[in-house]
Amino acid sequence: MSQIHVIRRFRIKYTILTLAFFLPLLWSFARIRNVYPVASWNVMTRGGEFGKDYTYFVLRGETISGDLIDLPAVKLTDAMRSRTWGLVAAIANNDSLKLRSPHPKNVALRAADGNVESLPDGVLMKELLKSWGEIFNESHPPSSPDHLRALQIDCYRWPGGQYSNYSEFVQSWREEL
Repeated sequence: MSQIHVIRRFRIKYTILTLAFFLPLLWSFARIRNVYPVASWNVMTRGGEFGKDYTYFVLRGETISGDLIDLPAVKLTDAMRSRTWGLVAAIANNDSLKLRSPHPKNVALRAADGNVESLPDGVLMKELLKSWGEIFNESHPPSSPDHLRALQIDCYRWPGGQYSNYSEFVQSWREEL
């Protein structure tokens, strides 16, 4: 075999290999928000800290037909994953009521109860659930079996320090639509 044939053969092999590696990567960046091999915002996040606890949320909907379905909140809001769940965490902790210049409705809510510490966790969570439910139901007519009857966010905590007990239930919020 001549040297030209060998070089041509290697070029073809390496071109195929390069395309096999990079086409799925380019496709995932262009079309998908969070799928292997890499999501753009996962590249820029720090790793977990083994010793620290981690709180996370799961969004579920109950359909008219009575089925429970997991809902990707990212698709409802068209926001990046960490921003969506940061919003949920802030609502669960009543952070919007602790601002120096809160919204007038939050001032009234805070004044009605005296102080923020006496309010239950996630006092505004039902409003978020209702909004997300309305967004989801806009694309599913009332006659659709996927139309939602209720929306629920479950809060879980991983205490950290060990590779077990990842789903310690903390609290749940539910809103009928």
